[in-house]
Amino acid sequence: MKITALFCTAITIILGVYDAYMVTFYGVEASISKYLQNTAIDSPMFSFAMGFICGHVFGYMKPTGERSLK
Repeated sequence: MKITALFCTAITIILGVYDAYMVTFYGVEASISKYLQNTAIDSPMFSFAMGFICGHVFGYMKPTGERSLK
C-alpha cells in the first residue's frame, strides 16, 4: 500500500473511532457531522469551500502509468 493510501485509511479510521466515542459518551451534538452542519449554517462559505475541496479530491483525473487505458 502506498503511503498516501495508508495515510488516508488511517485518518478515516481515526476519525471514525473518535466520532463513535464522542457520540457514545457525549451524544450526537458532539459528533463531527453535527459540527460540520452547524458550521455550514453559521458560515455558508465554509460549506462552499468543503464542497469545492471534495469536488477536486473526488473529481476525475486521467489515469497514468499502468492504470491508463492504451
